[in-house]
Amino acid sequence: MLWWAAAPDNLRGSFLMIAAFFLFGAMMAGIKAIGTDIPLVQVLFIRQIIVTILLMPLFIRGFPAALRTRHLGLQFLRGAFSLGAMLCGFTALLHIPLADVTALAFAKVLFVTIGAVIVLHEKVGSRRWVATAIGFVGVLIMLRPSGDGIGYYYMLTLIGALFGAGITITVRVLAKSERTETILFYQAVFLILALAIPTLLWWVQPDMRQWGLIALVGITGTGGQYLITRAHQTGQASALAPLEFVRLLIATAIGYLIFAELPDGTTFAGAALVVGATVYTMHRNSARGKPNPSIPPSQ
Repeated sequence: MLWWAAAPDNLRGSFLMIAAFFLFGAMMAGIKAIGTDIPLVQVLFIRQIIVTILLMPLFIRGFPAALRTRHLGLQFLRGAFSLGAMLCGFTALLHIPLADVTALAFAKVLFVTIGAVIVLHEKVGSRRWVATAIGFVGVLIMLRPSGDGIGYYYMLTLIGALFGAGITITVRVLAKSERTETILFYQAVFLILALAIPTLLWWVQPDMRQWGLIALVGITGTGGQYLITRAHQTGQASALAPLEFVRLLIATAIGYLIFAELPDGTTFAGAALVVGATVYTMHRNSARGKPNPSIPPSQ
């Protein structure tokens, strides 16, 4: 299309980014719609099979180089982080509003800031530390600590964000020497092996509707990851960072329209602090030419 080719790179990147958010929202809605009728490990196993099939042309094109790695242990650690992030985040998704899960997941970028200092020995300026502190204040607001403690599934979402930060940190290390298809290949191998046995043990035969939802989860998840990667290849990270607010708006709209979920004012107040801190951190990273921690490499 001529208008697309003539559009500025940042505008095209923005369209791709928003399209990715819609696909990720559809993926999460699909998982939530399946609910507890199908074991989560089974859904994730079939999803990973679909993702692997869709990525097979990439693996074949990179064969046999895609199989070569100098960091096998780190590859499987990255796979373990990915498994933990999915199990924690998607389990919480079945029990709390989609918008709440999305908002708390932004804490991953805050954890990445801390992990980059501890593991990668990066230097973080005072303004980024202040942004991180403000972000964690927002997290505490959303967690609603009280005399009864903190909600289990809200904490599970936060643990999933911590695993997500582990994914980003390990990928930063691996990216220095490993090919993209190698990282994706070993993640696929780890997840399929880890999920295969519990899937066989707890298998529930899906009906046609459930098969359709599982296919939706696999296809939209892969498509969303592709689009968000293309968005960052097309537009500048500093220009795309503010669009993270759109992710939360889309999650809120899907949660309300499909599941009649409407977050309260406390969630929005905490989310505003977390998302604001996230956007600022991403903007500072892009200004300094550092990898953008907002891009989860194919969870």
